[in-house]
Amino acid sequence: MKKFFLTLLFAASAFISAGQQTQYIGMNVEEIQSSMEQAQSDFFFSKEVKTGKHHFLKYENVDQTKTLLFIMADDGRCQYTKLMCDYSMLKEMQDFLNNQYQYQKNFSWRDYTPDSSREYLIELRKQEWFFTIKTSRVKK
Repeated sequence: MKKFFLTLLFAASAFISAGQQTQYIGMNVEEIQSSMEQAQSDFFFSKEVKTGKHHFLKYENVDQTKTLLFIMADDGRCQYTKLMCDYSMLKEMQDFLNNQYQYQKNFSWRDYTPDSSREYLIELRKQEWFFTIKTSRVKK
């Protein structure tokens, strides 16, 4: 039983340490960096990539089992996030998502702000070597 709770706590911290990704959508680079520092997460800033075509912030955890990307829109605000995780975390992450958010279908969930003014889509996609959790705001 103790192992179950530790596993659940690990899964929750894996996602929550990403700062509950919805709160970052709409922030600019400085706001994201400040918020990530204050969150005292297990992520550290890796780099900012800014080309004519792409602009994102990359954060990684120490053991490199998780990478968090903040994808920036042309207006300089976070458009969506992508959390890439090692497959060893898949079961716990799915359980966490199922417990915290409203499951839709095809490995997708919905999240709502307390006042229901904003809605977010959380999508889990399996890749060959890792899985990703993309969080984006649903247009209303």
